[in-house]
Amino acid sequence: MNNFDRLFDISGLSLDRLRTFLAVAEAGNLAKAAKGDPTRQSQYSRQVKELEGFFAVALTRRVGRRIEITEEGHRLAGMIRRQFSELDDFRESMSGRPVGVRLGAAASVIEWMVLPKLAGCRAALGDVVLELEQSRSAEVARGVADGRLDFGIVREDAAPAGIITRKLGRIGYSLFAPKAAWKGGGGIGQVFARHFFGELLPGGQFNERYRELLATRKWTPRVIARVGSFLQLARLVRAEGVAAVLPRTAAVEFDAAKVQGMPLPWTHERPMVLLANPRSLDRTGMRPEVAAALSKALAWDGGAR
Repeated sequence: MNNFDRLFDISGLSLDRLRTFLAVAEAGNLAKAAKGDPTRQSQYSRQVKELEGFFAVALTRRVGRRIEITEEGHRLAGMIRRQFSELDDFRESMSGRPVGVRLGAAASVIEWMVLPKLAGCRAALGDVVLELEQSRSAEVARGVADGRLDFGIVREDAAPAGIITRKLGRIGYSLFAPKAAWKGGGGIGQVFARHFFGELLPGGQFNERYRELLATRKWTPRVIARVGSFLQLARLVRAEGVAAVLPRTAAVEFDAAKVQGMPLPWTHERPMVLLANPRSLDRTGMRPEVAAALSKALAWDGGAR
């Protein structure tokens, strides 16, 4: 008897049941996974109970009228996701097609840090299909930790324990405004005093620091619009001619002959890191040094440090 025979001595384990439970865990409950189909929901419920019998642990629990996934259930879902990814990648590689490598980051990071350096990323990763997934830093960190993502780019303070991290550099902020707004030699203070502005909607670490800067310098910008992301804010600058504070990486969005950026006099910079899951590197057959090569390709302001 080999080490895995005991997995099949008890009924209840199958790829179909594992696939069902992963769907339930990712949806959050049975009803959402079954998409409102009562017959399918009954089938899913039975399959989850069979898995609970096999593993001798509760994978779900009832909270009022809802069914939630237990901690043990989330752990099992992560294992299933990793194993299915490995099986799928093996199937893809055996059919001669390149393996998919998933990298998660905020939308502005993908647009301004990754896409402009895509050629370098491909050179570092080799013959793969790079799949870019947009998420907030906390979700990217969780995705790398549980194997849904192979790599992630997040703020250094969002990096989870036990994950490979490579520093990409620090991203500062600049005030971007049309060239005409800078005429007269008054600099940043002049633009804040005289030009129309776009801002982010309230909330978040950046907004707190931004408000502190305005209060310290006694600047009161004439705001005409607030939006939900840096990408939307950059579009406002480009399309409507307003001024806005943006990460310096946003410079790739603008025609330098029309829009000028000037670094802000503050210390609010974001140390950025590349996250890499050791299991993912092993799954895709990539050597550990690939993470270092990818971080070098993505490094900002003269290199990772």
